[in-house]
Amino acid sequence: MKCIFFYIGLLCLIFSCGVKTLKSDENREFEFVKVDSLVTDILETVRVLDYHHEKELYLIVKQMSMEGHYLLLDKNGEIVAENKLSEGPDAFGMVLLRAGFVGDEIMFVSDGKAFVYDLDFKQLRKFPFEQNPRVKLVHFSLDNLSTFKSSNGELSAIANLNDGYYQPYPLDYYDTLNMVHLLDVRTGSVSKGGKLNENGKFRSGRFYPFMDKPVYFSDLQSKYISTILRGDTTLYQLDPNQNFKVVNQIQLKRIQPDVIKDIPMEEASFTTVKEYRAENVRLGGAFDEMMGNGDEVLVGYQTGDDLDLAALNAGKKDGEKLIQTKKRFYFLIREGELLGQPIQWTLPGSLKLNVGKNRYLQYGDQAELHDYEKDYQCYYIYELREME
Repeated sequence: MKCIFFYIGLLCLIFSCGVKTLKSDENREFEFVKVDSLVTDILETVRVLDYHHEKELYLIVKQMSMEGHYLLLDKNGEIVAENKLSEGPDAFGMVLLRAGFVGDEIMFVSDGKAFVYDLDFKQLRKFPFEQNPRVKLVHFSLDNLSTFKSSNGELSAIANLNDGYYQPYPLDYYDTLNMVHLLDVRTGSVSKGGKLNENGKFRSGRFYPFMDKPVYFSDLQSKYISTILRGDTTLYQLDPNQNFKVVNQIQLKRIQPDVIKDIPMEEASFTTVKEYRAENVRLGGAFDEMMGNGDEVLVGYQTGDDLDLAALNAGKKDGEKLIQTKKRFYFLIREGELLGQPIQWTLPGSLKLNVGKNRYLQYGDQAELHDYEKDYQCYYIYELREME
């Protein structure tokens, strides 16, 4: 009899060893694995602005060119089209707020106007687009341009949230905020919508200087537009086909260090923004990147400075050591839910664009990305994989 129990126990042990324990969705772990690269012989520093999935084209601009030298590269890094867009019949000027592919056309959102080009950088049409952006840069955009295809097939771009500074801020500032401005690529007409949660952080009667700027993502395969404010905890997914109805509200953890100064809304003004802006940027965490494919989204988050080191370096101009203490994480959103643990990014630069199924382009200064100087530019491509 004892032998029978012994063999039964042995079989149970063998069986249990052969079964892989499944992790719950919240405990699943992912990592980035280097799988490919974008290599180009262009020696001047460039900025990668967008990627066309179907045609496998990269939209880039030569960073130091006041002429606005824009190029399309194929996946092998070869130039397939280029033009200088500061002057001449095809020019849009110098101020660039956002730029990217909208279907098989390219949109440039500039100072007071939006311009649409074909894939040879020939201007097709332009229309007024008034906004009051906080920052104006020469041939460099702070944000990626997201696109959206409506249920009737119309193409639009998320061109820009009017994020100008108010004097003074209205008391219902967050209540009246339209989170998404969609710009029709054919007509230039604008549709707006999306409201913050009434019980959310940014509707509490408090003002968070410089933490109210949103990041976005959607593409031609997306059913929804995903967006989150830099200083918030809620990722919103909105459906423009249903009057910008909020379909999903996904809570994301703010990782420490994260110290944000806030003030009563009655005290909100450009003066108080200037007073607290630098401190919030240094010490506060921020959701500052978003990319993906369809409704699967990767949300980038950067922590604030290390508080102990910040105290030791208070008043010092050289902030390089502090910048290096900031940590970067990515949150994976799939099927309207947060999936797995935050994924820490420990490599130089950051992930810039989705360039294929679960594939992302690493972007940064070439001197940071490589251990030795190359006679060409190389941007690595990483694939997001689940860890066993």
